[in-house]
Amino acid sequence: MRFKTSWSIAWVLGLSLGLAGALQSGGSYSENLDLTPLPRNSVLATFQFDILSDPILITGNDSFDFGLEGLLHYGLFPRSVGQIVKSTGTHELHLRFTQGWWDSELWGSLPNGGKSSGGTGVEAWAWIAAQSEAEAQDRWFKLVNALSGLFCASLNFVDATKTTQNPMSFTPDSKVPLGSTSSTKLSLFHGALPRESICTENLTPFVKLLPCKGKVGLSSLLDGHRIFDAKWQSMSLDFVPVRSDTDDVRLHMVQRVEVVLDVLRALQRKIKPVPDPPPIDQLHCDTSKPYHSGSSCYPLPGPEVLDWKLSDLFGSQVEGSCPLVNGIESIKRNPANNYSICSYTTADWNVHANKNTSVFENQDKKCFGLPASDRFDLSFSTSNTSSVVKNDSPPVYVQRSMTGRGQQHGGIQIIISNPSNSQPVQVSYLETLPWFMKPYIHTLTTLLTTGTSVSQVSIENDNVFNKILYRPFLERVRGTYLELTLTIPPASVLTISYDFDKSLLYLGEYPPDANRGFDVAPGILAVIDCIDHDNERIFSYVTRTSSLLLALPTPDFSMPYNVIIFTSTVMALAFGTIYNILVRRFVYEEDAEDERQANRLKVFKKISSFKARLGLSKRASDKDVTEQDDDETKKKK
Repeated sequence: MRFKTSWSIAWVLGLSLGLAGALQSGGSYSENLDLTPLPRNSVLATFQFDILSDPILITGNDSFDFGLEGLLHYGLFPRSVGQIVKSTGTHELHLRFTQGWWDSELWGSLPNGGKSSGGTGVEAWAWIAAQSEAEAQDRWFKLVNALSGLFCASLNFVDATKTTQNPMSFTPDSKVPLGSTSSTKLSLFHGALPRESICTENLTPFVKLLPCKGKVGLSSLLDGHRIFDAKWQSMSLDFVPVRSDTDDVRLHMVQRVEVVLDVLRALQRKIKPVPDPPPIDQLHCDTSKPYHSGSSCYPLPGPEVLDWKLSDLFGSQVEGSCPLVNGIESIKRNPANNYSICSYTTADWNVHANKNTSVFENQDKKCFGLPASDRFDLSFSTSNTSSVVKNDSPPVYVQRSMTGRGQQHGGIQIIISNPSNSQPVQVSYLETLPWFMKPYIHTLTTLLTTGTSVSQVSIENDNVFNKILYRPFLERVRGTYLELTLTIPPASVLTISYDFDKSLLYLGEYPPDANRGFDVAPGILAVIDCIDHDNERIFSYVTRTSSLLLALPTPDFSMPYNVIIFTSTVMALAFGTIYNILVRRFVYEEDAEDERQANRLKVFKKISSFKARLGLSKRASDKDVTEQDDDETKKKK
């Protein structure tokens, strides 16, 4: 591929100036990849990219002043995010894109304690600095609209009916004060779109925020075809102002991509790019099952001996090292009993991990430093895929389902389990329902199961229900907000259920695929670790339920079509008939023929006069008219 000389010089000069400006910046950038083998030949890959901005000044108002002494210099921090949070007065921002289902019983706890994972679809919450509640709401809607354009998502549909204000299940990560203005305060807003489908349109702008834009470094592994072929994947962005050791205030932005990849499916892609079911003779079945036959197969986890490389999972090797990294750039491998790892590059320095100088130990993880200019790859091999160090079990399990039947009434059931045999667990459960679900709190019932005993618990029981916050819905204005603070005894299961009614919407409020149903946002369960001296909760683990699919009473959408067609037909017949009566004139056939001849003579006379004006001979025109009259006379005879 060739470029013109002028363009090449300008591109190299611009790149050099950009690198020089970024390297002279006071900010920092680091990236790392954490690989964790999971049961049944799965791998959890966690990408983390940390960007720390230059020191900033906090003015007396509610906005940040980027740069030193008012100097506008973003450095490594993305300007697009900085301008959005500055114009909207955003003090802290958290954004989640999640797709798939996390199997807690098989894979254990969520990565990073679930704090970097969201519910199905798109989820966002932010602390907005404003002097009044109305101003804070306006800034929140401006923020979600700006994020919608930046990440190619449908966040602009987060309106008042999908927004929850000041829930207690979220606490700010930043301890930096706003400024000297006493009238300015922080307001928390949370919104979710469980219907949103995550795709490469969201991943591409997400990667463009990184300093190396996915060209080199660990971000070069983020291929949309592999990321969205995972069993579960989550993308997160956290924007938090922090105070450094030198008492400077900086902007800290963390981007994480967490995916659970199927190793066998990734290896099969090399053989068959288009997946198809394997033949019967290639299935690995458990023949000890009593129902095993030629048509019934219980699949085994997979082969015991397995060899794969990093490029097999992500489709390419690591394209060298990002030159803008001035922090940590490494690949970490979580310990597995019998996984051996070799690192090599295209320069064929195939050496074992324990002899490679770019390998260093970090607690119980083995880390690999990336080479500066060469492509990098890792090779994994094991002789027993079932022998994998399992992640820690989550401190609590939660599931939610829909109950009831019919198009008018329904119910919701939440089951929260405490697997610990010795310690109770205190949790905060948040549920936001759309306005067309009308719950009845007086129908809320709670059952506590401990061993074989089942007892009903009243909401007045302070030992289980520590706090209840409820805000009823307003039709087409806001949804239902329900937040519970619960204490679950050891080895117990708490079942909460309540009833609701379904509303009938207007015709224009139904989506194009109304018969599919309406998605209900997942419930959020946070484990309360303790309460600090500022009377704020500290959560040690956060998890979310699956989203629900609600079937509302749906009208017959063919009826408006039939009415439109019938009305259009009647209008066409009526208009056509009346128009014919008003415009047409009925005469006898002989009169119509005479009138037609007279009209022809008028036309010929006009043509003759026009020719005369053009200088033609009058004789020739008269001759034409005479010949025409003779022809008409002959026809009549």
